[in-house]
Amino acid sequence: MKTYCVRLWILGMVMCVFASCSDDTPTADPYADWEARNVAYIDSIADVVANPPAGETWYRYANYKIQNDGMGTDLTLTNSDYVYVKDLTEADAELGETPFATDTVAVHYRGWLINGEVFDQSYSGDWNADVHVPVSFAASEVRTGWTTALLHMQEGEHWEVYIPYQMGYGTSGNGTIRGYSTLIFDLRLEEVIHPKGPDDRSRKAISLATENQVSVDE
Repeated sequence: MKTYCVRLWILGMVMCVFASCSDDTPTADPYADWEARNVAYIDSIADVVANPPAGETWYRYANYKIQNDGMGTDLTLTNSDYVYVKDLTEADAELGETPFATDTVAVHYRGWLINGEVFDQSYSGDWNADVHVPVSFAASEVRTGWTTALLHMQEGEHWEVYIPYQMGYGTSGNGTIRGYSTLIFDLRLEEVIHPKGPDDRSRKAISLATENQVSVDE
């Protein structure tokens, strides 16, 4: 009995030692060197755009606010001044209009960070056109990177969009999104919705009016 108790005591001490070692071992921080990792990630994406793999189509678009400032070609842009896009549009997709900043867009999307963590999405599970309903918002009322991408998209296009933190949530972040986070989106533009009324900027309306004018003149 005494031997048995001694063995239990030794076993308990060993377990305590392991537990103590385990408690003293620091947990790996998934956000360690977050700024440097995100900067390096965008640099790597910029390299891919410059030399796209065979069979892939990539684009880059300058921050629309820089373009609208009228600074012209004298401004030297860095990798953080662009949104990067991998075109995933299906070959048989029917493409439509490109939105103005004043338009509303209906989209499907899923967003994640460079570590794969999903932070926002308009649908759950695998995307299904027959089940999921797109969400709508003004093209100019989202992050600068989103607006920059949307102003180059056509209805029916499917893109994977890479947004540097400078055009996302900056250095401070937002909610669960850390500062310096690159934002990656799977984005489908389903519909462009033009404002109605006296200031209607609809390209379709303008196009139709032009056609009618030509018909009258003839």
